[in-house]
Amino acid sequence: MKNIQKTKDWIEMALEDMGGAIADRDGGRYPSSVFHAQQCTEKLLKAVLYFFGIVHGKTHFPSDILVEDVLNNPETTRELQLTKEQIGVLLKMVDHASSIEKQRSMPRYGWETRDRIIRPSEIYDEERAGEILGWSSEVLDATYAFFKSLGMKELNDVLESMERCSRIL
Repeated sequence: MKNIQKTKDWIEMALEDMGGAIADRDGGRYPSSVFHAQQCTEKLLKAVLYFFGIVHGKTHFPSDILVEDVLNNPETTRELQLTKEQIGVLLKMVDHASSIEKQRSMPRYGWETRDRIIRPSEIYDEERAGEILGWSSEVLDATYAFFKSLGMKELNDVLESMERCSRIL
C-alpha cells in the first residue's frame, strides 16, 4: 500500500541532508559532505520504496531492495504499471545510488588497514566529495523526474522543494 505522507517525509529528510552536504562541501568538510550525500541518497530511495508500498527494516542499501523487489521482478513492474521511461529513471537512480552506498562507513570511520586507519579526510578531498555529491544530485534529479511523471497533486509541494534544491546544486 502506498504511503504518500511517509514518501514526502523521506524526501523532506533527504533534502535536509542534501543541504548539509552542500554546506559541508562549501565549508571544506569533505567527509561530512559525503556522509550527508550518502544519507540523502538512501532516503530518496526509501521514499520510492515507501511509495511502492515496499517497507523493509532498516537498511543502508535501498538500491538493492529496489532492484530485487521491483526492477528484477516483471510481475511487480506490471502490477505497479511502470512505463519504460519510469523504469529507465529508476535504473538511473539505482546506478548512482549503488556507487554512493559502496562508500559504506568510510566517510565516518575511514579505512582500516593492517597497520593503520586511513582517516576520512585522507580519502575524501574536494574532488572526490564533489564527484559523490554529483551522484547524489543525479539521484535527486531522477527521483524528481519519477515523481513528476506521476502527475500527483499530493506531491506538488515536495516536488517544488526538490526543484529548489536542484537549482542550488
